[in-house]
Amino acid sequence: MNKISVYTSSTCPFCVKAKKLLQMLGLEYEEYNVDNDFAGMCSELSAKYSRNVQTVPQIVINDTYVGGYTDLEALHKSGKLNELLN
Repeated sequence: MNKISVYTSSTCPFCVKAKKLLQMLGLEYEEYNVDNDFAGMCSELSAKYSRNVQTVPQIVINDTYVGGYTDLEALHKSGKLNELLN
């Protein structure tokens, strides 16, 4: 079973696109709305994955940091997304 985490905000159009892509692919994910603690999410993910996280969505698949929507879309289009999935 894949563990997919998507960190989102209520007003983010790229968050909607990321969730739609995952749904289209039949992948289940856990969504974390960070409207109330955006800075906390940025700090936590930046520290955990040694990245400078400053936007949403942020996507993590099976404890591998993917990035945002465009990163997810690029992985899908290149066929490399399957490599991250169990």
